[in-house]
Amino acid sequence: MTGLWTALAAVLIFCILIFVHELGHFISAKLLGIRVHEFAIGMGPKLWKRKKGETLYSVRALPVGGFCALEGENESSDDERALSNKPAWAKLIVLVAGSFMNLLLGFVLLLCIYGSVDTVAVPQVAFVESGSAAEEAGLLAGDEIIRLGDRSIHIVEDLSWAKSKLTEAPTEIVVLRDGEKEHKTITPKAIDGTLNLGIRIAQQPNSLLLTVKTGFYNTCFYAGVVLETFIDLLQGEVGLNQMSGPIGIVSEIGTAVQQTAEKGWVGFLNLLQLTVLLTVNLGVFNLLPVPALDGGRIFFVFIEIIRRKPIPLEKEGLVHVIGLVLLLLLSVVIAYMDVIKLLF
Repeated sequence: MTGLWTALAAVLIFCILIFVHELGHFISAKLLGIRVHEFAIGMGPKLWKRKKGETLYSVRALPVGGFCALEGENESSDDERALSNKPAWAKLIVLVAGSFMNLLLGFVLLLCIYGSVDTVAVPQVAFVESGSAAEEAGLLAGDEIIRLGDRSIHIVEDLSWAKSKLTEAPTEIVVLRDGEKEHKTITPKAIDGTLNLGIRIAQQPNSLLLTVKTGFYNTCFYAGVVLETFIDLLQGEVGLNQMSGPIGIVSEIGTAVQQTAEKGWVGFLNLLQLTVLLTVNLGVFNLLPVPALDGGRIFFVFIEIIRRKPIPLEKEGLVHVIGLVLLLLLSVVIAYMDVIKLLF
């Protein structure tokens, strides 16, 4: 039975993420007067369709994608309402809108998550351990940590991420004490193989302002992690075996579904948190300058701005086809590694 609920949850989450992404393209295209031929959720044979005005709305059999088919998206067109005939700024809005909607969904879900709790952990020192690195650095209870090393700190996730990058070398830490900035030097200590600062983080009573602030900065945090991971991948610091594709994601959804069954509301919040990670990941990943992704198309728009004329769509399309093939090959490799991790 858990397997059935996992499958249903995975399909629902994937469909929501894709729907929201394509909805961004759809709304922006309509507002800018671009002709939309079809707005589809899913791929393959049509299960349901309805035409309203010039646009066909459809639900298709395979819940593995979706699309918003625009006039002049992949080919030249004489239609003045074609995407290809719109100015560069309009193209950028349409291309960015899908990812923007994914990030907005992540923010809204985080508002739901943090709005449901009574207290929120904040990057403020509640307690300093005796003999710790924090005590030696001169930190005091009540200090608000605003920078660690080269990273600004807004939420506890920022602090945790910054701590994960530390070594045992002295590092600058900036705190806000009585409204004044204090610059300190802290030298993390290794305890049981883990670097430790020796502080306990404070909890604050929740409020609307704190919920909005935490939700906003968490959205930014997750987006930053995706970008850093991509850069680390290019630099060889992260291997493909550390990435997850649809199989690995479904496995994580299964775990969250199991937690929901066992822990009720707390488990459901974990499922929402996973959905946040997925939607932010989708939004940021689609903006990367990779052929076949929105970011790849955005790259060509910037070339158009520099050249003051667009590259022929046929040539651009060839680049995107090659990029799509490479992405599919990468997906196969990652899927294989997901299976290996599940089996062993």
